[in-house]
Amino acid sequence: MTKQEIITKFHLYMDDTSELSTAEEQALFDKIYSKVMTDRPWEISKNSATGTLSTSVPYVTLPTRFAFVTDNANYSGNTEYAVGPVVFVGDNFTPYKIVSYSDRRQYRDRDGFAYVDVRNNQLVFTKQPATALSYEFDYIEFPAQLAVGASPVFPSDYHDIIYHGMCVDDFVIQQSDKARSYAGENRAMYEDFLGRMAMWNSRLIQIQP
Repeated sequence: MTKQEIITKFHLYMDDTSELSTAEEQALFDKIYSKVMTDRPWEISKNSATGTLSTSVPYVTLPTRFAFVTDNANYSGNTEYAVGPVVFVGDNFTPYKIVSYSDRRQYRDRDGFAYVDVRNNQLVFTKQPATALSYEFDYIEFPAQLAVGASPVFPSDYHDIIYHGMCVDDFVIQQSDKARSYAGENRAMYEDFLGRMAMWNSRLIQIQP
């Protein structure tokens, strides 16, 4: 379904009791869509950042809609980087461990480490790169706002979760008796679809023997 089709279903489930304007309905859609997409690190929210290191500054700019880095070095036989995110550097994909911002000082001037400086929108290397090598890392991105004719990025089987969430919030906004009578039912449906999405997501990351 498209954004507009989901809003139309919201009207159907609210039995046209909603008093929201068109702009308010779209804003409510955006809120629920963002709520679903940021509920957990969905596989569909993962992206990969690539580029070239600078030899003049020790950082690279984080990608648009960057939320946080995600694990990307979990593989058999890997002991040093068995858990946690890394930046792969160079043609040989040498792993540079990403450490927390608070721990950055203890890695100062040490090669092989980097940290995320969210405030300045940078991935910072603890030692200035001497060569303009390529880099790559995986991250979770915040969802982009959808146009009225666009569809959510997750499978259509779960699109209904959005208008159920909108119905619950409409009750909070309007506090009408009729909206209140539907709130519990729609909240249960929202949670049901969220659980189904979580199961689908878990199947995507299962390690096959």
